[in-house]
Amino acid sequence: MLRPGFTALIGAVVRIVVLGVLLAHNPRLWSLNEAAGIARQLVLGHGFSTPYHDATGPTAWLAPVYPSMLAGIFHIFGIESIASAWAIVILNIVFAFFTTLVIFKLANDCFGERAAIIAAWVWAISPTTVIAPWFIWETSLSALLVSYAFWRLLLLKRDFPTREWIFCGLILGFAALLNPALMAVLVPVAVVIGWRDRSVGKLCVLFLVCALCIVPWTIRNRIEMGSFVPMRSNFWPEAYFGNVTFDAHPSMSSMLYQREGEMGFVRDLRSQVIEYVRQNPGAFVRRTLNRIYDFWTQPRRYLEIPSLLFLGSLAGLLQAWRSGREWLCFACVLAFYPLVYYVTYTFSRYRHPIEPVMCMLTGYALAELARWIGWPSRA
Repeated sequence: MLRPGFTALIGAVVRIVVLGVLLAHNPRLWSLNEAAGIARQLVLGHGFSTPYHDATGPTAWLAPVYPSMLAGIFHIFGIESIASAWAIVILNIVFAFFTTLVIFKLANDCFGERAAIIAAWVWAISPTTVIAPWFIWETSLSALLVSYAFWRLLLLKRDFPTREWIFCGLILGFAALLNPALMAVLVPVAVVIGWRDRSVGKLCVLFLVCALCIVPWTIRNRIEMGSFVPMRSNFWPEAYFGNVTFDAHPSMSSMLYQREGEMGFVRDLRSQVIEYVRQNPGAFVRRTLNRIYDFWTQPRRYLEIPSLLFLGSLAGLLQAWRSGREWLCFACVLAFYPLVYYVTYTFSRYRHPIEPVMCMLTGYALAELARWIGWPSRA
């Protein structure tokens, strides 16, 4: 483990230096941050409630895990304090450190050592991944969780004891309560694994365990919100912000959210966005195509590195298909995860949870290119 450990350490040092400079110039990172706002409410004893100005009451705008983690940090280091900012960023760097190790292990199992080394280095020093711990969101933890869950799922075999499938069900349940969008990746991968090994019974056990993890939060939402909200309430508002206008966002001055309450706001924007799409299908299609392009290319100020990583992922996926190396599972990641963002709203950090998988595929493509031109596998 010397090689991946060294790569992970270099990546951590780079992140500490870059983010240390950023924090020195901007120590407070809390403006317009719903996760931190909910965490503040938790520490103040108001429960899992809305973070928006001039609004009160419970919320299901975000899933519970990450705001609860932030609340723990606020309780120790102070609510929205400089010390809390440092603690959160350092924790994100720790997540990125372990993600490097998982990337190496998974890429090594699937594609070989050279691909694993390249993939780990791409993750460690790429500007788009280096800057990610700056975001006070679940982004860095989601990247670690996707790569770890992906690895554990690929290990599953029909003759594995049921407890291994239960453990993966617990991972999926935790992922759903951290960021429900991750289920768009993990559920199809689990289905592929279960179908491939003819383990339908154990796959059902996996999904049952996952559902049992989610049910308490869903019951809480039904009681507190008065509506059936499995995990998060904000899909229709995000679709409205991305297709109609962002001016109605609760952090802005429209006060629509504050007047109607969260679920009234959700229902109102749901009807408006459906009506908008009916009346403006061409505009919706154009915006969707723009979001598809933006999802894979933002931010463009980083020397087109996101675009290169996307092209490298496609090249690696093609090579995996040609060699028969778990290509369908990797294809599920690229195909299913972005779908919700294609029709709602996109931002560069939304891609980050699947960037470990993209680094693996890019590492495989570069390793195969090196082999084709005759570079030795070892110095």
